[in-house]
Amino acid sequence: MNVWIGTSGYSYPDWVGDFYPEGTRPANMLPYYCRFFPLVELNFTFYRPPTPDTLGRLADKTPEGFQFVVKLPRTLSHERNPSDLPGFRAAVEELRHRNKLMGLLCQLPQSTHYEKKAVNWLERLGQELADFRLAVEFRHRSWFRPRLTEWMAKQHLDLVAVDVPDLPALFPRGWVQSGRRAYVRLHSRNAANWYRSEKQRYDYNYDDSALGEWVESLCAAEDRTDEVLFLFNNCFRGQAIENGRRMRVQIEERAPEVHLVATPSAQQPWQGSLFG
Repeated sequence: MNVWIGTSGYSYPDWVGDFYPEGTRPANMLPYYCRFFPLVELNFTFYRPPTPDTLGRLADKTPEGFQFVVKLPRTLSHERNPSDLPGFRAAVEELRHRNKLMGLLCQLPQSTHYEKKAVNWLERLGQELADFRLAVEFRHRSWFRPRLTEWMAKQHLDLVAVDVPDLPALFPRGWVQSGRRAYVRLHSRNAANWYRSEKQRYDYNYDDSALGEWVESLCAAEDRTDEVLFLFNNCFRGQAIENGRRMRVQIEERAPEVHLVATPSAQQPWQGSLFG
């Protein structure tokens, strides 16, 4: 089993000083990030559809072996605009032909409930993007259904497991998978902040006990899993960086039989804790 650890995005001004050295410019953040993580989710693609040139320039800043997950633009995940599919395919193809594309992520909004139109759209996305490995994250609990994993496997879609607060309307926290790849996104467990601003929602630092729950689930799923992606989305104040580091340590200590994918460029060790 190969285990990848990364963060949801890398270009955050408040990481300068704690993670990035003082004075680090945005253009130099990705090469530095590659010293510590083998994988990153690109979140800016949600707000504006990427171009081949944009993704090609990012790929040029990364070493061989580094991988990207590209989030679908909101025009596809939220607005269901099929006219944006050809351009998006052309853009992510730029990463694929360089062997730097781990997959795609469709994060549905909480307002998208389980209903026929939404199901039909996901089936279409699965068909249109089948050769790029599409994962889907559900936010609304209505999608948590007995045969969800079987349906997603039939559509060749990876089901994203989430770490979120225990709130009635949310897709519940816990290990789920629809194929041999498990994809876990860790957001926050702070119920009081979930419906506030995005910055407040993801202002959360996981303790070792919470991270250990996922390591236990990882061990339990070993016989049915080839690959696991842990992506930390609690990026405020660099908490994702610290949690990714501690997750790696826990896996090394508690699951030494799994293969933790190394950072492709880095011979440099972790430089201590941001919080300790």
